[in-house]
Amino acid sequence: MAEKELGSWFNRMMLRKGRLAQGKTQRQVADEVLISTDSYRDYEAGRTGAPGKNIKALAEACGLSKEEANFMLIAALAHKSSAAVEADMRFNALYLALAEEYYGTFFKFDANLIPGPLQLQEYQYIVLRLAEGATEEQLDRGWLFKDGRAETIWNRLDRPTIQFLIGETALHQLREISAELYQAQMAYLRRWSRKPGVSIRIQRGPIPARLSSFDVYMQGESELSGPPFVYTEIADSSWLIDDPARIASYDGIRKNLWKKAIRIEVYNDDDWRDRLA
Repeated sequence: MAEKELGSWFNRMMLRKGRLAQGKTQRQVADEVLISTDSYRDYEAGRTGAPGKNIKALAEACGLSKEEANFMLIAALAHKSSAAVEADMRFNALYLALAEEYYGTFFKFDANLIPGPLQLQEYQYIVLRLAEGATEEQLDRGWLFKDGRAETIWNRLDRPTIQFLIGETALHQLREISAELYQAQMAYLRRWSRKPGVSIRIQRGPIPARLSSFDVYMQGESELSGPPFVYTEIADSSWLIDDPARIASYDGIRKNLWKKAIRIEVYNDDDWRDRLA
C-alpha cells in the first residue's frame, strides 16, 4: 500500500512535471483554476495538499491525462482521511516512473526477467509475450511506457546511484529462447553499466520466491525525491511500502544479495552448463 506521504508526493510532483512540460508558470496554472498563486505554490512545495475538489481542474491545467487525474484524486482523498491509497498496479507503475525521475538512489531486482528499464524492444515483444501472454496492444502500450522510463533515467543530469540486480535464471531463459537476442541484450546491459552511477550485477543460485522481485528507493542527494519506500508485487496486486522497519529489512536483503552477486563487467556464463551438469 502507498501511504499518505507517498500519495502526497505523487500529487505535487505530477503537478510540477505536468506544468513544466506545458511551459506554464505557477501563476498561470493558479489563474486557470481560480486559486491564488500562493495556494498553488504550497501544493507544489508540499506545504499543503491540493483539495480533492480542485484535482481534476489542476491536472487539466497541467496537461495531465484523465487517468493521471483519477489517481491523483485517490491519493488526495487518502491524504485527507489519513488512509492508505488502494494498491493498484497501474498507479504504482506511474509512481515508479516518477520515482525513477527524481529519487537519488534506487535498487531494482528481478530473479526471472530483465528489469524493465534495461529491456530491449525485442525482449519486450519476444520474452514478455511468452512470459505474460500479453496481446499485441498490451505489448505496444507497455513498450511505449517502458521506453519512456528508460529514456528518463538515461537522460538524468544529476547522476543518481542506481543498482540493477538480475537473476542468472533470466539470462539462461533468454539464451534458450534466442542466442542472438541474448547477445544483443547482454551488450545493451553492459552499455548501461558504463553509465556513471549505474551498477549491474548478476545473482547466481536459487532465490526464494518471496524475494524474487523487489525495488528499494531512497532519497539520496535529490532534493525532489519523496519518502523512502519499497516496491513489491504478486500476481494480482502490488505495494508501495513506506514503513521504516520493513524498508530496513528489505534493504538488509538488498545488501546481502548485492554483496554475493557478480559484476556484469566480469560475468561470463560460458561455464553454466558445466555447473548445471
